[in-house]
Amino acid sequence: MSRHWRIAIDLTLYATLIVLYALSGTVVSVPLAVAQLVPLVWRNRAPGTVLAVISVATAAHSLLGMGRAVGYLPVSLAMYTAATQRSPVVRWGVCAAATVLVTVAGAVRRGPVEGGLLAAVALTVTWLAGVERGEHLRERAEHLRERGERRLAEQAAETARARERLARRLHDSLAHTMTVMLVQGEALRATAELAPADRRRLDIVLQAGRDALAEVRQALAEEAEGATLTGRLDALREAGLSVPGDPAAGLTRLPVAVRDVAARLVAEAATNALRHDGPGTTLTVTADEAAVRVTTRRPPGAGPSGEAGGGGYGLRSLDTDVRAAGGTLTYGPTATGWRVTAEFTPAGEAPARVERQDLG
Repeated sequence: MSRHWRIAIDLTLYATLIVLYALSGTVVSVPLAVAQLVPLVWRNRAPGTVLAVISVATAAHSLLGMGRAVGYLPVSLAMYTAATQRSPVVRWGVCAAATVLVTVAGAVRRGPVEGGLLAAVALTVTWLAGVERGEHLRERAEHLRERGERRLAEQAAETARARERLARRLHDSLAHTMTVMLVQGEALRATAELAPADRRRLDIVLQAGRDALAEVRQALAEEAEGATLTGRLDALREAGLSVPGDPAAGLTRLPVAVRDVAARLVAEAATNALRHDGPGTTLTVTADEAAVRVTTRRPPGAGPSGEAGGGGYGLRSLDTDVRAAGGTLTYGPTATGWRVTAEFTPAGEAPARVERQDLG
């Protein structure tokens, strides 16, 4: 139900109750009638408090002679709302206390059957109906959450498959082109009469082509083997990057569907930290159930950050994956380095676009 429809229904309900109170002769005390009706406006925001206030007002109004059944409608509505809550204190404690209070007041004023039993039955039925409704709503929310996680996992898997297909197409295209260039270059070197300087230039071109082809094949092999975040960070540590703790273990706090993109984000930020700020840079990773944060700190005496967080193609290329996982990517310089943060919103909410922020 949309928020606008809920507001319209609540306004209609309040107006109906006011009219019933005014026409039925229920009101014995105007202040108590106001205390029964007005708090209903906040019953969804503070259900326990509203039920407590209305039950006390209803009991007092009943003791003063309120004899119409309509006088129990406000406390019944508040009871139903409170009974749907997740908190056991509200769902059981406050609801039970309100039922006992109104029942005793009714029994004192109108007798154990016409007053006490009537109130007890009406409020107990409303109470149990609210409890059942609350359980249904929580089961439905859990179902939607699980379905959202499955959808995110499927999207992550599809993204990984698409990335693998793209990597293989790039490999095939580059391998074909580089192979043709190398063959033609080798043929030229073997058949043409070249000056020593030209031969050296051709040797440099051929070696660069062989190195490029080897790097493409190595990159594809690493992608296929799924090189772990721990392995990549270990390699960066050997090159001089300081990475306290075990960031890969910390990422286990994130939902399964977003761990892959979080690991690639950490690896990208770590690589950029070493590349731009050099050995001695410290990289810290923190993660909880909804976000992963990567912070870099330049070594003492180092100059301004050389964009260690990236901000170029590397991080921007992760934007699609982060948003597909229901997240928001932000990054920018701090006073001592860079910070990169990926926050993942609950399933079903619209993710924001990537942003670069000055965090200093």
